[in-house]
Order: sequence, then C-alpha cells, then structure tokens
Amino acid sequence: MAGTILILLIIAFGCHDWLLFSALDPGMALSIAYVRLAGTVAMAIPLWFLWGHRAFDERWAVRLLFVLTLSCWLTLERLRAIYPLARVFREISPTFVLVIFVIFTSFRLRAITAAWLVGVCVASYLTAIRLWPRGSLSVRGLDWFSRSTMVSYMYIAGILVSIQFERTARREFMSRRMVRAAKARIEAASLEVNRQNERMRELVKEKERFFSSAYHDIQQPLAAINLFIHSARTKLESNHAVSHDLDIVEETACDLLDMFKDIQDYSELGSYTLKLTSVDTWAVLTDVVEQHREPARLKGIELRISARARRPSPIETDRSLFKRVLSNFVSNAIKNTSSGGVVIGWAQIEEQLRIDVRDTGVGISPEHRDAIFDEYFQIDNPGRDRSKGLGLGLSIVKRIVDILPMHSMRFWSVKGRGSRFSLYAPVANIAPVIERVERTSDAYTAILKDKYVLLCDDDPLVLEGLRQLFLGVGARVDTAESMTEIEAFLIDGSRPPDVTVTDIRLRDGHTGIDVAERIRRHFAWAGVLPVAFITGELVSPPALRKFPKPFVLLRKSSTPENMLAEVRRFVADAQPIRFGQGWADPVGAPIDRGR
Repeated sequence: MAGTILILLIIAFGCHDWLLFSALDPGMALSIAYVRLAGTVAMAIPLWFLWGHRAFDERWAVRLLFVLTLSCWLTLERLRAIYPLARVFREISPTFVLVIFVIFTSFRLRAITAAWLVGVCVASYLTAIRLWPRGSLSVRGLDWFSRSTMVSYMYIAGILVSIQFERTARREFMSRRMVRAAKARIEAASLEVNRQNERMRELVKEKERFFSSAYHDIQQPLAAINLFIHSARTKLESNHAVSHDLDIVEETACDLLDMFKDIQDYSELGSYTLKLTSVDTWAVLTDVVEQHREPARLKGIELRISARARRPSPIETDRSLFKRVLSNFVSNAIKNTSSGGVVIGWAQIEEQLRIDVRDTGVGISPEHRDAIFDEYFQIDNPGRDRSKGLGLGLSIVKRIVDILPMHSMRFWSVKGRGSRFSLYAPVANIAPVIERVERTSDAYTAILKDKYVLLCDDDPLVLEGLRQLFLGVGARVDTAESMTEIEAFLIDGSRPPDVTVTDIRLRDGHTGIDVAERIRRHFAWAGVLPVAFITGELVSPPALRKFPKPFVLLRKSSTPENMLAEVRRFVADAQPIRFGQGWADPVGAPIDRGR
C-alpha cells in the first residue's frame, strides 16, 4: 500500500511539475517527466509482484521492497539534479525524509536490513549535497549542514525504533510460539489421555464380558449338579447312607452357588436403578425372618422379631435393596452365632426409623471393626472356609447404604458377647401400598401340578435336570435345546404353555428372549404368556428392560427349591387369560389339554 501511494505521489507531482515548468522551460519539464516516468516504471515492476501470492515468501518480499524503495530514492536524487535550486529544498528534500520513514516502516521487523539500506540512501544523499556544484557557498554550507543533520537524526531515530519494534515482535512471536507449542502438547496429551481412557473402557468392558461369560459357564455344571442332586434325593429317600452322601455334595454345591450369588449381587449394584417408595417395614421384616428361619433352626439358634405393642412405621426406601440389607445382616448374624439367637427390633427416632439386628455371636474385636465392611474380609476364617461365603455380605450392605438416600448404618459389638447392626431409614410421609396377601405353602405346592411347562436350555444336563425338577412336582413338561426345536414344537403343538422357562444365553445365535417372543407371537390369541428367564450372567441383559411383562428372572445360582418357589409364585400371580374351563382359540373352539 505504501509503494502504491509513493507511485501515485510521484505521478501527481509529475503533473504539478509539467504545469509549472512547461511554460517556463519546456526542456526542463520534459527531462523531469522522463525521470518521473522511469522511476514510476522501476517502482511499478516490484510493486506488481508484491500483489501476487509469492509475496508471502518473506525473503522474496524483502528483495522486492528493496528494489522499490531504492528506485524511489534514486528517482528523487536525479530530480534534485534537474530541479531549479530555489525549489529543490522546498519540494524535493522533504520527500527524502518521507522515503526514509517508509523504509523504516516497511523493514521494522528487519532492523539490520533497514539500517544498511537507509545507510546507503543517507550516504548517497549527503554525498550528493556535498558535491552539488550549483549555488553560493552559504547555500552549500548552511543547507548541507541543516539537511544532512536532519536526515542523520532521522536515520538514528529510525534505527532505534526499528530495533525496539523487532525486539518486541520477536518476544511476542516467541511467546505465541511457546503458547502454540504448549497448546499442541496439551492437545496431544489430551488426545493420549482420551485414547488411554477409551482403551481402559474397552478393557473394562472386555473384563466384564470375560467374567460374565466365565460366570455363566461355571454356573452351568453347578446348576446341573444341584438339579440332579435334588432328583436323586427324591428317588433315594429310603437309603440313608446315600442320602447322607448326597447331603454333603448338595451342601458343597449350595456353598458354591451362594458364593456366585454374592458376586452377582455385588456386581449388579453398580448399574442398579433406585425405586423409592413407601414400604411396609413389618412385611419386610417378616419376609426376612421366614427366609432365614430354616438356616437358624438347623444351627439350633432362635430367630425372632422383638415383641412390640405397635408395628414399625413405614419407611421411604427401595424395597428390594432394603430387604437385601436386612437379609445380609441376619445371614451374617446366623453364621457367627453358635448359641443363643438373633433378634430383629426397631425404634423410631424423630423422622427416622432404626432397625436393629442383634445376635449373641462371637462379636467383633476392636482391631477388626474398620475392616469388616471390606471385600472378602472374614473374621475367624484364616483358612478361607468357603462354606462361610466369600466375605461380600457386609461390603454389599455398605454399597447399598451409600446408594440409598438419607440412609445410614452403625454397629456395636463386644468380643465374645455379640453384635448389633443398625440401619437408619427415613419415615415415609404416605402410607405404603397394600401388598398382596401371601399364599400358604400348601397352595403354592399345588400350583404347578398338571401345569404345562415348556423348557429351553442349550446345556443338555441342565435341561434334563430342569425336566426332572418340574416332573417331580407333577407338571407336564416339553423340552427344547434351540430355536429350531422350538419351531418344530410350535408346528406340532396346539396347547400354549402355562409358563415358558428358558435360558437367556443359547448357542444357535438366538437368545431366550427371541424364544419367548416367538412363542408369544404364535399363541397371541391366548393372551400374554408368562415367561421365566434363567441366567447365569453377572449383569442382567439390557433387552429385558423392554420385554413386556409378565416375566421373572431366575438365577442359576438359586437352589432347586428356591427356583420352584419362584416359578410357583410367578405362575400364581401371572396367569394368562382363559376362556371357560380350558384354553380357547379366537373362535372359541376348545383345545386339547392332554399334551
């Protein structure tokens, strides 16, 4: 832009000179026009290249600026030799100062280039004044001194300013480069951290898949062992010797399954979704006592609920997690109590209900009180007796209490005299929903008699064990190992199953969910058929969240008795729609129930 302005100024002053001198001295006017034209061409050529893309090359741009400014300077020097003496210092000399300013401005980030280029120009200017042959001595002496002094000052001042400009620009450039380098390092580090995090997530998922698969595969033979033990016990009840051996095998299998159940419970807490509601505390306490009454009886200790005039207030909690905490407290108390008993009590403290589980067991010594909630920690079990579990019970309790809002836990213990574990929960402001009345044991026992049960499992041993289990309670059973066999059954079968029991994980690329959906579609006229899924996975399949009810999820770690009890309750509560005394098709034709 500065070079363009200089060219325009030279052209403008050329017009001024032509008007001024053409009338006085046509020869001088013509000489001045030739010089200005030559200077304009010499400046226009590098200026033309400066407007191109190559000017972004810094070395090339400096050379072009050098040619442009030197051409301008030489043009002024030649004009000073032609101009009349009276007009030289008034019209030509100020332009020299302007050109010096332009040079220092153009080369402000290259102080060395500006210094020698302006130095050459100033030296030529001083030499030209000194050798100027025209005029009087006073003009040559006084004007030479004044003009040379002014140009020298401009030269020195320009150099000092250029040096400061360059130093400032270099510091700014280095700062920007350091900032860019730091940002680049931060971005690179961030990308690396993200890659590592992604890798860690993949490793965690891979580990979860591995443990889930291993967990499932290990439970398959254990489930088969448990099922066949139950079947063999039924057939050999009169042979006490064999029955004793089976008792030992069954107890060992149950211990292994209990360990896997603890791992299952501990793993599921990480993805559990809270269902806070008003819960009938008394109903949960009675359920827990009924659940553990038989283990307490076998150990010869008493398990009871403290006698109170009033029942406990309802609490705001997640019923499933609350029951699991109390169940773990009671189970832990029974395991560590050899004489005496376990009592469940409560006390209301303002807006909180405290539920206590007291035992007369071994107690906890002071040095162990900080460690009892750690994973796998067990008191008085240095040999890691697996019949006492893995030591996850209290660690599961701690995780649950951390999950539940406004819940807390405390414990008190004396070595050799027993312990008291207390759970604090907020009292509910609304009454709990009335829970269904539990059926009697006899009623549940008869639920599966003559019911039609369809079983599907890809493990032949487990499938046979399930068949024996349901045949033993009077059910009518069909079995299938894959979706292909299910399709064959649907072609031949005319009666919908009262309940479908299927393993979720199958071998032929299908899942138990696919099997259940296919059966429901085929018997859509019969209503939504109940399905009992069996899984040995650590984590429940996400697809079950969208699966239509009624369905229940059973664990392979469950004992055969518990599995039967769950299926009985489920069938009793989730009967499909019936028409009259038998199943009916859409037009009302009865269907043979003899299959």
